[in-house]
Amino acid sequence: MCRRDLQVVYMVKEEFKCGGFRLSKGKVEINRKLASKTFDEFTPSDVMGIENCMRCGICSYSCPFWQETKKFYDVPAWRTYEINKIYSMFYTGYGIVARYLRLRRISGNEFKHWTESAYDCTACGACTYTSPMEVPNWYTAIIMRRILHYSGFNYESAEKLIINSKEKGNAFGIENWGEVASKVGFNIDKKDSEILYVPSPLEIQNTNVLANTVSVLSKLKLSVTVSSEISDPGYYAYLMGDFETARGILVRIYETAMKLNVKKIITTDGMGYFWLRWQGPKSIKETPPIEVEHLTKTVYDMYKQGKVKLEKADIVAPTSVHYSEFLSRLGGIEEPPREILRLTAPQFIEPKEKPSSDKLYTCTHHVELIGEKKDILKRVRNYVVSQLTKWGGKSVIVFDPNCMLSLENAVKDKQADFKVIYFTELLDRGIKI
Repeated sequence: MCRRDLQVVYMVKEEFKCGGFRLSKGKVEINRKLASKTFDEFTPSDVMGIENCMRCGICSYSCPFWQETKKFYDVPAWRTYEINKIYSMFYTGYGIVARYLRLRRISGNEFKHWTESAYDCTACGACTYTSPMEVPNWYTAIIMRRILHYSGFNYESAEKLIINSKEKGNAFGIENWGEVASKVGFNIDKKDSEILYVPSPLEIQNTNVLANTVSVLSKLKLSVTVSSEISDPGYYAYLMGDFETARGILVRIYETAMKLNVKKIITTDGMGYFWLRWQGPKSIKETPPIEVEHLTKTVYDMYKQGKVKLEKADIVAPTSVHYSEFLSRLGGIEEPPREILRLTAPQFIEPKEKPSSDKLYTCTHHVELIGEKKDILKRVRNYVVSQLTKWGGKSVIVFDPNCMLSLENAVKDKQADFKVIYFTELLDRGIKI
């Protein structure tokens, strides 16, 4: 089995084989089977995206990781170039010829930077918006992690999340989900409810989020159930490189929703929405068999229909916001969270930029769960914290539990002194009965 310490591996002169990789004379040779797995969900737009990259580097200027390190392998386009090399070697005429003539290879010196580079990214999508060709650099970081997972060079903490997802059904290894759900007031496995609520592991660990969600749905007069079998949307496994496990969880969610005969799936997790509605269906190559909504969209639609009234919530003011990168920028949900904030957040300091703007810095999101990245995370957090501090809010509203974790860690590390408030609390206090 290959050693995970790349520096040690590259000091060894002998050839090694691992997960479809072979190092020979300083060059990494890749088995076709690994290439097939790597690109099994690629679409024509993905191919066009990676091939359109001109490596101009302008994408770097919206990435706080590159702004902090200035290292060549933290340029988002560098990852895309590495992935494009592999794609072209197996799926383009010129690339296949170049591979046979040994003119195109992944060098050992390049590969030793892959693990660090792949996780110096939150997959927030800002670099894609900055890129004049809309190159999906955020996605190639995940593809790079997929190769690291299969070749044995993934971070141990990432693999732990994958193993938990496989064995326990959620990335954190939570085993008492049914008990937690029952305590906060959720119905469990109740057929013919209007809504199946799908929580994320971080939300399960925060019973206040769950209790607020139960309260909000009750005030909306919506019948809701959770499944005793569903305690994770599945995106952590996907983000760490194990697409197969993530797909299995997604399919199980859809099947459970159909079995319980609910009308729609609702999530309160920004990344959970993006995965359940967009990226997950793309990965399994199927349209969702049931409607998927983020709770902000549900509340917004009911407000527009006159079914619910919203008022200023009793929370510490003035308030500001850290929009969810995955809900708004990649997921396309912009007006619902913004309008809800205008109506319920007291003394709301609204950013000039729209929620999907690449001018809004990403937090460190799910990378907070990668223990090996601890040293750089605090430095990278400074970018979003400085932006939020400049706006001057005493409370910052978030729409994703990973964002909440990141900003709360910033507060713990004394980088910030604002209060981080999950949007479910804002709604619970702002819905007028």
